[in-house]
Amino acid sequence: MNQVKAGADFLNLSEEEILAALDRYEESDESEDDEPEDPIVREVGRLISEYTARFDDYCEHSEEIPDTVFTYEPEAAIERVAYGIFTDAVHDALQEEDDSE
Repeated sequence: MNQVKAGADFLNLSEEEILAALDRYEESDESEDDEPEDPIVREVGRLISEYTARFDDYCEHSEEIPDTVFTYEPEAAIERVAYGIFTDAVHDALQEEDDSE
């Protein structure tokens, strides 16, 4: 997970700026099927996709979830926000899996 890095243009953003961009996107009329207009939202989406791809690759080769999934702490605020969204989704999926068993 630690090889996923945000683009240089996004490294100095504060968490508040990132969350505000995500809030504006959620409140907008933009379709989820279209690429978001806001570059911050696009970058968060790209980071989540990369975290997900790395996690999926790992899971294909191992039956256990790596401990680092829930302990890794990205450096940049945008990476932390994206990683938090990713880990929340993993946690929710694991909960659903446990509930269905």
